[in-house]
Amino acid sequence: MRVIRNWKRASLAGLALFLALQAAPMGAQSSMADADNPEPGLQGQTMPGEAVILARPYAKGVRMIGHSPIAGRDSNIQLAWAGHCAYVASTSPNMLGVFGVKADPASFGVAVIDVSDPRAPRQVGLLRDRGSLYASETLHAVEARGRKVLVAGSYGAKDSEAYTDIYDVTDCANPKLMAEWKWPQSVHTLTLSADGKRLYGTIISPFDGKGGIAVTDISDLAHPRFIGKFAATRTDGGSHEFAAHELSISPDEKRIYVGVIGSKGGDLNKGVTEPFPSLATFGPDAGGIYILDNSDIALNRADPKMRLIGTAPHGGWHSVMRARIKGVPYLVGGTEGMVCPSSWPKLVNMADERKPYVAGEVRLAMNRPENCSAKDLAAKGPAAVVPGAGTATLHFNDVDSATDTRMGLFNFMWAGLRIVDIRKPATPAEVAYFKPGDACSGHVRYVPATGHIWLACGASGFYVLELKPEVRAALGLPRKASRGNKKR
Repeated sequence: MRVIRNWKRASLAGLALFLALQAAPMGAQSSMADADNPEPGLQGQTMPGEAVILARPYAKGVRMIGHSPIAGRDSNIQLAWAGHCAYVASTSPNMLGVFGVKADPASFGVAVIDVSDPRAPRQVGLLRDRGSLYASETLHAVEARGRKVLVAGSYGAKDSEAYTDIYDVTDCANPKLMAEWKWPQSVHTLTLSADGKRLYGTIISPFDGKGGIAVTDISDLAHPRFIGKFAATRTDGGSHEFAAHELSISPDEKRIYVGVIGSKGGDLNKGVTEPFPSLATFGPDAGGIYILDNSDIALNRADPKMRLIGTAPHGGWHSVMRARIKGVPYLVGGTEGMVCPSSWPKLVNMADERKPYVAGEVRLAMNRPENCSAKDLAAKGPAAVVPGAGTATLHFNDVDSATDTRMGLFNFMWAGLRIVDIRKPATPAEVAYFKPGDACSGHVRYVPATGHIWLACGASGFYVLELKPEVRAALGLPRKASRGNKKR
């Protein structure tokens, strides 16, 4: 395992880039942290020349508590966490020609950030093993009884190079490489079971719908054991493959909720004849969500199957998170990318898990066709899929609590983090936002004990935010005892 401790020396060029891009130092920004700085233009709109790190982030309803530039690299994409540590994965150097194109090669990898003092988060390491070097979206961590685990995989790798690094992060600031696991087939995203003993990888194969979910037993972190690759088993006993992007797992591991771009089951993208990628096969109404009964694996049964319980067409194939709103179970899904009007979150009611349905959606003003350019509206085929700099497009979804959900935490790339009251799914309302100018794309952490929010953005780095008291009150969240530094 390569953990770079003297990361400052290794990435002076990246830090210089960050300082050059900043029109004002962070110290000057912090003095303005309490005042709202509303975005100009329409909701989520990036003004000409502002798809860069802004001298002062646009913000409403939140305060910036702490910040780390992560050596000034412009390749940050995914965030995971365990205890008081954050882990930020970088892209590969040429990913889509959007991320990482200027970063110092020595800065790529999973950055280890100590957030024990949230007002002064510090990068304390950099993981650069075969899986963690260019992990991009292939990153997850879990804190369970008796273990803390971090996994980082080689994103978009060939099957022959499909490595995932498995780390013991009991000492979260000093990850210990336990195994470098090679999957039989390349996986796209990783999700750990709640107990940290099984690892699930999605096989996406988006062009043909052939894929599924791969599972590995990591109860012994040093000796992973492949369990198998699973298709969706239907009630008629047959099964079909599907192109899976990211999944979430119930605490008892008996349910899997997975975003699906397309399948061989004929149940998604009905009537679509356009080749992938296109608006119809990749856009906001493409694909959907599968609800799978995973009891066989959870209970260690012989000859396990993943049994398809319910399907939510148009529920969002990219990122799926569990929620419970006023006692009713929901899934928060969404797609990614696309030119304007792009992608946005979907709120899926699953009170009847056999018949889930889209009950609401979260659109910014810039997710409405009337606010798009004629060029974007006319885009076809692959040209419609990759958003240009400045686009307000969803990437990953999160909520404050999976059991008592009040707000959605949605990274809309260049439109920044949008915080939305989703207690009324049919009429969600934005209550706060944080928009530093560059693209914010990964998962977001809400820390109930402190009310802090963790996020990472492509070029500006890692942030700790907190909701302002009036926003907390509007959401029905308890008042904070103080704003002091609190170690978790």
